[in-house]
Amino acid sequence: MPHLRPLRPRSRISVLVLNGNGIAHAAGAEATTILARGYRHAIPTDAPNHDYARSLVLFGPGWQREAERLARDSGIPTVAPLDGRVAPAYAHVPLVLILGAN
Repeated sequence: MPHLRPLRPRSRISVLVLNGNGIAHAAGAEATTILARGYRHAIPTDAPNHDYARSLVLFGPGWQREAERLARDSGIPTVAPLDGRVAPAYAHVPLVLILGAN
């Protein structure tokens, strides 16, 4: 079994929180919760559209285990690789949480 590197500490991780459900202030409220869990930055903004049925956590290359921890922290069952849904201005952020209708 390959040796797993330790998880990066929450205090060194930035998270982009996208409002994908259209509920006012949803991303800001979730960002506040993420910061309270010890994450370094949580950047709330709107998703490109507000028709996400489910919340999900997306991750950049090499960040899957941290994404799985964020998903557990946030009670979100779906974790997937980043797939171009994020604006280029936020491409440096390794974890993205999209709030859906659920």
